[in-house]
Amino acid sequence: MSVTHASDGENPDRQTKSSAGNSDPVEVDVRRYRRWRDRRREAERLRSRPSMLGKEAEDILDFARTWAPFGGAPEEETFVNFGMCRSRFTERLWQIIGEVGSGLTEVTELKRAYPQRNWPR
Repeated sequence: MSVTHASDGENPDRQTKSSAGNSDPVEVDVRRYRRWRDRRREAERLRSRPSMLGKEAEDILDFARTWAPFGGAPEEETFVNFGMCRSRFTERLWQIIGEVGSGLTEVTELKRAYPQRNWPR
C-alpha cells in the first residue's frame, strides 16, 4: 500500500492510503461528490441572487440547466416550450449568458450541452 497526499482542496497535512495510486474507487467517488456538491452550491447561489432578467430569459436558463445533464433539450421540447428550433434556442441562450454572465461550472456544463456556433450576423 502506498501513501499519497490528499488532493481536491483537502488538508495537505492529511494523508490517505491507496493501493492503486489515484485510481482508488473511494477517492474517485469523493472527487465526483465534491464536483456535484460544488455545482449544486453554485446553482443555488445563482438562483438566490436577485433576478435582473425578464421572465423569458429566466425560463430559457432554467430550461437549459434542466436539460444540460442529458446533452441538451430535444428539438421538440424547445419548439413546444419556446416556439424555437434548437439552433435558435441555443443562440438565444448564449445571448442571455453573454448579457448576464454565469458561474464557471454552469457555463462549462452548458457549453457541453449547447455548443456555440459562429452565427451569421
